[in-house]
Amino acid sequence: MAKCFETWTVLPHGPLEKISDNLWRLEGTMPGGKTRRIMTIARMKNGQLVIHNAIALEPELQAEIEAFGTPAAIVVPNGFHRQDAKIYKDRYPSAKVYAPAKARKKVEQIVPVTGDYDAAPKDDTVRLCHLDGCNGAEGVLEVKSADGVTVVFNDALLNMPKLSGIVGFFLGPTGQPSVPRFSRWMIIKDKGAFKRHVNGWAKPDLKRVIVGHGAMLTDRPAEALKAVTAAL
Repeated sequence: MAKCFETWTVLPHGPLEKISDNLWRLEGTMPGGKTRRIMTIARMKNGQLVIHNAIALEPELQAEIEAFGTPAAIVVPNGFHRQDAKIYKDRYPSAKVYAPAKARKKVEQIVPVTGDYDAAPKDDTVRLCHLDGCNGAEGVLEVKSADGVTVVFNDALLNMPKLSGIVGFFLGPTGQPSVPRFSRWMIIKDKGAFKRHVNGWAKPDLKRVIVGHGAMLTDRPAEALKAVTAAL
């Protein structure tokens, strides 16, 4: 498990992708540069920001985020994605931390947690929910924008490039959108419930799927979700 930062630490990253009126995304790296991660920022109607898998940025980019809205919810999507949770809470002390129910104990080793996904702030455009069939271990962020619906996954769904070796084995099948092998072993406890829940988003208004690691799904995302669940 990667070390959790105690002081504000900026690592190499890509640009702030301003995807829609209420949705931003950024891809960054972890120490060593081999592991990449995704931060997603959703703005509710009241101007509050839900920051999913927070990543520390340079002052000018952090100021852009603060101009976009008020950081109100710091979402730690599981116990392996805690790296920047403490430093974000330190920077934004009025923001509250949320994690999936089963991950709460692990996250609280690093930062106090206000509640699980069921307790997180929401409106009719932004909401967090647990994924069925995962016993509270993982969830999704759903964002409704002017151009359609975005669903933000974490480790339950990846879209990694082709990888070999032991990493490729645990993250496999790679080279395509998939539920990785380690998630099938460690996260998903009821495949039927998981498949039904995920397929519920496979509708014409689904605009994109953001994953915890890898490229967004923007080309026929509803069909991509159905293909992923069919392969389970």
